Amino acid sequence: MSFKDSITQTTQIGYFEGAIPVNYQYTFGIAGDKFFRTIKTKGDFIASKCSECGSTKIYPLSYCEECFANIKEYISVGLTGELYSFTECHYDYQGIEHKEPRIMGLVKFEGVDGGIVHRVKAPPEGLKVGMKVKAKLKPKTKREGVVDDILHFEKA
Repeated sequence: MSFKDSITQTTQIGYFEGAIPVNYQYTFGIAGDKFFRTIKTKGDFIASKCSECGSTKIYPLSYCEECFANIKEYISVGLTGELYSFTECHYDYQGIEHKEPRIMGLVKFEGVDGGIVHRVKAPPEGLKVGMKVKAKLKPKTKREGVVDDILHFEKA
């Protein structure tokens, strides 16, 4: 059976052995680029604010997810947020075991929908949902405008 043939019965379904190489390049988009450039140059997080419905989201968007209006305004939300949830990770996304478990947390910012998921540098017994945390960034001269410019969040 070739790729052009259609399957008319589920008993005809087969499989192909081997690897399919997938090459891609991820881009931040206009709003994402603005977010990471702001971290790089100003050491600050920004959120998008919709002038039509007032929705405010982090990380920034080019259009409003609520009313689909174009976003033209971005506001500073600072580096301090609230730990909304956290978990202890023993393996990375490829299934490789970490030498030391890592804490990943969801950090929310006041007046903004959404949040940032990133490393939290603290022992799990010292963490509490609702506690204030602050992003620790690379020194300004070392920032590249990427997510790794955020080293981790720590207790504020």
